[in-house]
Amino acid sequence: MDHVPMTQTGYDQLKAQLDKLKNEELPRIQKALGEAREMGDLSENAEFDAAREEMWRVDRRIAELEDHLARAQVIDSSQAPADTITIGATVTCEDVDRKRKDEFMLVGQGETRDGIDTVSSASPLGEALVGRKVGDVVEIQVPRGRLRYRVLQIRYV
Repeated sequence: MDHVPMTQTGYDQLKAQLDKLKNEELPRIQKALGEAREMGDLSENAEFDAAREEMWRVDRRIAELEDHLARAQVIDSSQAPADTITIGATVTCEDVDRKRKDEFMLVGQGETRDGIDTVSSASPLGEALVGRKVGDVVEIQVPRGRLRYRVLQIRYV
């Protein structure tokens, strides 16, 4: 079983999504299915088909979230060396060739943050940055060619 590294915030967000799906969405859909069944002939009942499709979608998402959470490995960035990039770090990099700076938070796979640019630790850039320090230059092969980034700053908030 592969672990899925993530921040505590990411874990909490996924847990909240799962709770919402189980406690709000699923009962709402089950009610809609019941009401659609009461309408009679299910073979030509568009409301029933739509509710059933939504039920399958929600069931699939619940299974994905449960799997993700079961394999979660919460990374405590306060225990990481302050000079080394790990999940939870806010990183400032410079695109060496374009002389452009980017700042983002390195997060676990599937995590997002409102109002903050994020890079997944499972992405080519994320994988290349984990374990790096200020001054290091990483090279990443992407479809449009090779990118080189210099690590300028690492912060943990």
